[in-house]
Amino acid sequence: MIMDKRALFHEDGSFAAPRTVKRIESVPESNRDWYLPEAGKTDGRHILNHQIWKEVREPYEREVERLEKAMADLKAKHETDVERERQARKREKIDSALHSTCKDAGIPDGLMEGAIALLSEEATFEVDESYEFGGGVVVATRNGTRSTVEALVENFLDSDEGAAFRGKRRAAPSDNYFSSMIAGMKQPR
Repeated sequence: MIMDKRALFHEDGSFAAPRTVKRIESVPESNRDWYLPEAGKTDGRHILNHQIWKEVREPYEREVERLEKAMADLKAKHETDVERERQARKREKIDSALHSTCKDAGIPDGLMEGAIALLSEEATFEVDESYEFGGGVVVATRNGTRSTVEALVENFLDSDEGAAFRGKRRAAPSDNYFSSMIAGMKQPR
């Protein structure tokens, strides 16, 4: 809120004591003695007595300027805090998506941090808030190609660089395994 220095009255209805007034009749009777006819003006303009200016108006203007600056500082701080919080939530979503995807892909817990660090170096991440369901989807961009985090982790694990991070894979069941399973199912119960 910027103060109108020419206003006769404040928002609360109190007299604002502007520096000059065009007509002395517009000033409440109790404050008319604060004004003197402005020298060299024949249009009836009056100017606030210098001593009244120092006692009444100047402290008010300084307080208004202080409050306006404080409001501007608070607004700037609020915007900074909101942006910091937004970035923290974004980073948290990205970290959570990377961690859960790496865990689901079978990367061992001891190697998880290293895999996430490598993936973070190779790709950039953003949270696409346009999706209504789930509050945003994490999208990865690697070598100019956008993909899901799942596809990024899968491609990483299939690469030579990601081979060291693959979890212990189970061997494909042998023919004997299937034969014993079928035999077990044929047994009477």
